[in-house]
Formats: sequence, structure tokens, C-alpha cells
Amino acid sequence: MVVKIGRRWKNISWLNEITSSTAEAESPERYQYWSAMAAISATIKKNVYLDRHYYKLYPNIYVLLVGKSGLRKGNPILLAKSLVEKANVTRTVVGRGSIQAVIKEIGKAQSVEGKGVIKDASAFLVSGEFDSFLVKDPDALTILTNLYDTNAHEPEWKNVLKSTGVDVLKNPCLTLLGGTNEEHFKSAVAEKDVQGGFIARTIIVLERDRRVINDLMDAPKIKPNIDSLSGYLKELAKVRGVFEMSPDGKELYRAWYDKLCTDKHDDVTGTMERLGDTVLKVAMLISLSHTTELVICLQCVGEAIQKCQECVGGMKLVTMGSGKSPLAHETALVLKDLLKRPEHKVSRKQLLAKYWGEFDSIVLDRVVETLDSAGAITIYRSGKETIYQLKGEAITTYANFQKDIN
Repeated sequence: MVVKIGRRWKNISWLNEITSSTAEAESPERYQYWSAMAAISATIKKNVYLDRHYYKLYPNIYVLLVGKSGLRKGNPILLAKSLVEKANVTRTVVGRGSIQAVIKEIGKAQSVEGKGVIKDASAFLVSGEFDSFLVKDPDALTILTNLYDTNAHEPEWKNVLKSTGVDVLKNPCLTLLGGTNEEHFKSAVAEKDVQGGFIARTIIVLERDRRVINDLMDAPKIKPNIDSLSGYLKELAKVRGVFEMSPDGKELYRAWYDKLCTDKHDDVTGTMERLGDTVLKVAMLISLSHTTELVICLQCVGEAIQKCQECVGGMKLVTMGSGKSPLAHETALVLKDLLKRPEHKVSRKQLLAKYWGEFDSIVLDRVVETLDSAGAITIYRSGKETIYQLKGEAITTYANFQKDIN
């Protein structure tokens, strides 16, 4: 249980309280963790920031839970939504609508009990199925991409349309939490948004398996305490100020960031270019899950790096095959198949048998030729079989994300 002691709370983080109290739920633990992270982000809004000297970095985040249908994505999203609504600390936007309608909704002044009239355009955008959240509009995700950069829109952001006139958002600050499967992801996120900045700003949480198998014939031994958990969010909503980083936290981040910037990354989305700021946002949120004191400690930086790097693999797998090549989809299928196999090798016969509805031998030859030319695979004979094996460099690229692949 989370218990307040002076300005501090019991020595268990709010995030850990969420993940431990949902241990008997089938939803993957990372779904619970990142949904809870989004709830903290929506609560704290622009009340705190980290001084990046050339700009203020606010801890608003976009999170997409990705996994096959039936993987219980909706439960963690619903819990996060319920906690934020119970705390009554910001707008919550749910349901389906156009991006213009969303803008109008969050731009309205809102009367909140005990807080007077809130004019700032802060909001928690929540959707159990992201593909159906926004009415199809080629500019929808472009607008969300633009609004993500909270520091760039002070004191306001304007949307000018001939049909509806001028919409003005005062100090906008959006947090997004959605769920989708891989097929709907391709429908919801167009190529221009994959490579145009939306994905670079979005934390992709890809999972394959349930946390546990639980038929729920019996009541769980422990469940989230909504009153206690939402109570802490109410306390967080009162926090104001500038974050500081501990000296050892700075050193860890500095060493990691230097390596991030000097290593080569095969990434068309821009995620790796923005990962430094994403880690700092997440480190702020982790700190807030422990205490209302605005200090980013060594442990917060370490956890943020680990959690964000885990999500990079999911991003690469979900966006694989989104390029302009006419064989992008087929190439992605072959690569994913190779990545899943223990020795990263497969026979030609196995691929044709498994994907007979996706491609034929002619298309497979073109895919293999492309991968061979790119130095991604080795081709050799074993008896009567032709074998394709992923090369070490390509495997290393995905080495940190094997649990997302298997």
C-alpha cells in the first residue's frame, strides 16, 4: 500500500504498486507498467520540467500497447483511465472523433470541483483500439506529432481551418495511451507517420504472451486499491517546480548518451535520435512514482534507460516492412521468421510452406537476393535443401529485444 510519510511516501514506488497488485491479471506486466507511467504523465502535465538550457523538457509521453487480439491490452488502459478520472486532475478524452473535434474539446475552459476553471489545454487521450480512436484524416497524427513537443507551444497553439475558423489551445500538454494489434497498427499509422516523427515520439510496447494464465474462477488475492492509487495522483497534481539530476545520475546519462550518439543505428523512424529526451522524460516519471521531491537519481536514470531500450525492439519489429519497397511486407516476414528461430536459419522449403498465402518462389527469390546484397543473410546448401541464415551483425541489431521476438 502507498502510505504518505511527511513529504515522502512508503518505500515502494507507485509503479511497483501497480505491477504487484495486478500480478494475477493476464495482461503483460509491461502493459501495466507503461499504462501506469502514462497515468503519471497525464497527472503531472506541465507542472514540472527538466531545464535543458535551450528548452524545457516536460514529461508528457505517448504510449502504444501492441500485441495480438486477446492479449488483454484493454485492462491496463482502463485502469490508468480510471485512476486519472478518479483523481480528477486533468481532462480525459475517450471514444471516437475527428482530430478537429479533439482539439475543440481540449481547448474548452473546464470547471473542476475545488480547482475553479481550468483554461490550459492539457488532456489524457485514451483509446483501447487506437485505429478507431480518430476518424481517418491524413493530418491527424501529424497534428499529434506537432502537439507532442510541449515546449514549442508556449503560451498557445493555433489551428486555422477555413471551415471551422481558429482554434486556440492554451499551453497544450497531451499524454496519449492506446492499444492496437500489429495489423491495425499498419492501418492506423501511415508510412509518412512512421518516418515523419510520430513513431519517434511514441513508446511502442510490444508483447507476445500473457503474464499468467488465470481463468478468474476465483477472486484474485490482491487487486489495485483505486482509492490509494488515485490519492497519490492527487498529491502529484500539486507538485510544481524544476527537476534536478543527481551527480551520479548525470554521469550515467552522459556515458549512455555519448554511446547512443556515436553508435550507428539502422532506424528510419527517428526514434534513436529522440531517445535521449525520451529517457529523461521517463526518468522524471519514475522519480515521481517514488517521491514528490524533484530529483532524478542514479536508479531512476538506469531504470529509464533499460525500459526505453526494451521498447526500441518492439518499435523496429512493428514498423518493419513499412518502407517504400514493393517487397517490404514480404521482406519483413522473412526477417521476422529468421529472428524468431533459435539458430536464425530456415530452409527455402520451410518458408514457402509457411507463407504460401503471402508469397511464391519468384517473390522469395527477389527478397533473398535483396537481403543477400545487403549483407544480412548467408545462403548455403545442406543436402538437397537451400538454407538462409541471418548474419551476426543483423542479429546483434536485435539482440536486446529477443524476448519481444520469441
